[in-house]
Amino acid sequence: MDRAIPLTPDIYHVGDLHTYRGLDCHPYLLIDGEEAILIDPGSHLDIEIVLEKIKALIPLSQIKYIILDHEDPDFCSGVPYLEQKGVKATIVTSWRTETLIQYYGIESPYYLIEEHHNKLVLQSGRIIEFIPAPYLHFAGSFVTYDGKSQTLFSGDLFGAFTYNRTLYADEEYENKMSAFHEHYMPSNAILRPVMATIEKYQILRILPQHGSLIIEDPYKYIRILKELECGVLIHPVKKNLMAEGGYLRILNQALSYIRSIYNPEEVYPLFESLPSLTWSEDRTIVDYTDDGLHLWHLLFDKILETKGLLWLSVLDPFVKNITNTYDIEVPHVYNTWFETAEKTAQKLLAQNEALEATIKGVQEHYFRCPITGLFNENFTRNLLLEEFEMEDPENIGSLLLIAIDDFENFKNQFGEEEIKNTLIHMAYLLKEHFGGVVVFKMRISDFAVYLKDFTAKEAVEMAEAFRVTVAASPLFITPLTVSIGLVFSSEIRLEATSMTLAADNFIDTCLYRLDTAEDRGKNLVVYEGSVQIPTAEDFKVLLVDSDSTHLDVLKTFITEMEIGVYTATDGEAALKLAHEVLPNVIISDVILPKMDGFLLRERLLQNSQTKLIHFIYCSHQKDDASVRRATALDVVHYLKKPYLLSEILGITNTLRKGLMR
Repeated sequence: MDRAIPLTPDIYHVGDLHTYRGLDCHPYLLIDGEEAILIDPGSHLDIEIVLEKIKALIPLSQIKYIILDHEDPDFCSGVPYLEQKGVKATIVTSWRTETLIQYYGIESPYYLIEEHHNKLVLQSGRIIEFIPAPYLHFAGSFVTYDGKSQTLFSGDLFGAFTYNRTLYADEEYENKMSAFHEHYMPSNAILRPVMATIEKYQILRILPQHGSLIIEDPYKYIRILKELECGVLIHPVKKNLMAEGGYLRILNQALSYIRSIYNPEEVYPLFESLPSLTWSEDRTIVDYTDDGLHLWHLLFDKILETKGLLWLSVLDPFVKNITNTYDIEVPHVYNTWFETAEKTAQKLLAQNEALEATIKGVQEHYFRCPITGLFNENFTRNLLLEEFEMEDPENIGSLLLIAIDDFENFKNQFGEEEIKNTLIHMAYLLKEHFGGVVVFKMRISDFAVYLKDFTAKEAVEMAEAFRVTVAASPLFITPLTVSIGLVFSSEIRLEATSMTLAADNFIDTCLYRLDTAEDRGKNLVVYEGSVQIPTAEDFKVLLVDSDSTHLDVLKTFITEMEIGVYTATDGEAALKLAHEVLPNVIISDVILPKMDGFLLRERLLQNSQTKLIHFIYCSHQKDDASVRRATALDVVHYLKKPYLLSEILGITNTLRKGLMR
């Protein structure tokens, strides 16, 4: 169908009806008089279809708001395309989501729901409510409720992941929906209270972003999720293997899981190499003649043999889930690695008794951190060595080393138990932020992340976004920040005779950059050429003010001090110029067109190259609230217009002298 589907007189389904690897996305358009709201518009895969369906209904100028209920690319990554095609709308989302989605290149202004009591009032008086759904499955997630039509736009909640989806929920949808939530939602303890809240609303239909639309008996599905035991990776729900379908079910679960991570063209040959499997026309396993347990072990033997250690480590959470849920054996290949490690430790012990205490610790925790359960530094080095031996250097990827800033002081202040909680929370944030990539617990730093299938630019953006996420996270007993060193494999010179040396050089280069980030003031991401040391000889000032007369006067006096001066008349232009010229000081008004001075400072703090720029506010607006906000943004100097010219020139000169010491 190439036209929008009307669901009510003023709500339309405007998405592509095809699935992408079992995942379909449903954007919705709500039209209210002269205003329209686009809800979860979608990704670059289908955004052109979405745009054409919208244009058949309304002019693009009628779209006033775009609601994004969390940060996933299938929800948000199509927004820049809409902007390029002329959509001028306000992005309605939570502050946690706004922090991350800016990295898609979204330029539209934001309406943060927390600042508006979780409501949006349209010109007609129609009220759109936002119901928080924290950690389902993102910290800032929410669902959207339209009281006039009694419609719940539920985002990932009530969704499904399926290759045989029907547009409207049928008798099989309960199982499809439950399976999706068992894998993607953290626990019933988190899911249940949100369902209890939703249950209180008058709901005629539930419109999820994935799966099928629920237009009959919505409360049935609310009750199902209210009682659903999910989060099996955290608290596995024990199940009877034979009652659940035996090893046939497990093999199909493994197929589905691995296929959702890796290219099916790589996955199917792997499974087809297993003996005795019978396949259906839709490429699922319907029978086998071998022993099921043997096939389970053989599958992971072949994964190690053909795909290497990286695949095993990525699949580790799935294996834990299956073995804990059904009480079956861990694949032999995982145990083999532990046994090999223990033998290595014993050999070292025999060679040097002085290392006994150290080796004992290696024996006990050779592969895993006992607190976070993450693979540890020994495993990291083994994996990287294998990658350097197996892969073309250009395909090895990037390594991040991450240190919690001032963690020694934190340890002294809060004690052992809170240290454990902090490490566990940080591990959770890492896995939530970086998804299916491999996260490690290290000794030389606090954590590491290995990014294989990402460009250098993507790796930098993900590192910066994680740095910002940690600083804004409410999970910790006190606010924390992280410093990050980042290295790309393309930087490492490889000697054909020494892959071990290359792997060590890879880690050591990253560690050096981590140390640089900490030395430069912490809460930074440092990679090749990222942090430049400013010099007095190249001292630059950026002036930002919508008053061109004030700009000209200030520029004249600062130029006489033999200082390079750049100017901008709005916040967006200032942000762009700051990234281009990297000034030492920015002197800015608070009240600016397009982006005010506070948001300008926030955006600069989100990038390691610009967060160290000294910032001075100079504005007619100066009161208790604005000063508190400036202080929260680490701005020390805040002058009220009219000010003494000698004062602002003196501050600027003092900052320049500081670079000469």
